Amino acid sequence: MANVSRREFLAAAAAARLRLDHVKGEKVSFRHGERLLFEYRYAASRPKTYVHPLCAPDGSAITLDGPADHVHHRGVMLAWSDVNGFDFWGEVNPGAHGQMVHQRFERIGDRHVTAINHWIAEGKVLLIERQTVRALDPGWLEWESELKPARERVTLSAEKHVYNGLGVRFAHSLDRGGVLNARGTTDIKQANGEAAAWCAYHGPGPRGHPGGAIFDHPKNPRHPTPFFVMNEPYGYLSAAPTFREPFRLEPGQSLRLRYAVVAFTGAPGQLDRLYSKWAS
Repeated sequence: MANVSRREFLAAAAAARLRLDHVKGEKVSFRHGERLLFEYRYAASRPKTYVHPLCAPDGSAITLDGPADHVHHRGVMLAWSDVNGFDFWGEVNPGAHGQMVHQRFERIGDRHVTAINHWIAEGKVLLIERQTVRALDPGWLEWESELKPARERVTLSAEKHVYNGLGVRFAHSLDRGGVLNARGTTDIKQANGEAAAWCAYHGPGPRGHPGGAIFDHPKNPRHPTPFFVMNEPYGYLSAAPTFREPFRLEPGQSLRLRYAVVAFTGAPGQLDRLYSKWAS
């Protein structure tokens, strides 16, 4: 023990309490002791890989999976509605759709999973994604995706919809909630499309209810990113780097995106401090 710092000892103890339960072909559950933190879902029956539920520190789930109003909203998801003309966001709406298909796990570690996914449309692989989802603290996850064209140029467009990117569909108890971003904006119309290091959505009420924030890493392209946020008739938040212009990826290029998603209870007053700690 003489060569182990207290910080290292506490980190090791916390990791020992974290466990991953794998239901092969379906999901990986991240638990701290007996408490569920979140589940990474990758079943072939789903058009996407995603996280649901994501639980706040008090154990309450802040996300929805496939609600009746928008069946294609899947908890925490990375998706685009126009990838070379194919929709990887919607699932049952009219138009040409693609599917994110899990290929294999590169690694299932003590705190993370790293998966290889193919973005496929009409039998052709457009993008190869290396996706890592990592547990940090209770209520926290980190999401990293590296996207590479499989063969030909790929355009991730927001011409039709600006909300593409890493998004969170919130539980109905958070409908008609409020917003706060790193610039101090609390007006939802102003926050929608505003560039910020982070943006948080929280439930209604004077004290705030459980909510969630997305942190944009300083090394991400177009940092600070524009955010899409809405609260009526439901709550949705996304880090939307193509809000104003598309990404165009040539063969051999890659797009690397890294975010933290934080589920919280109460008012989101400590997010600046938490962001600085994570980003550094």
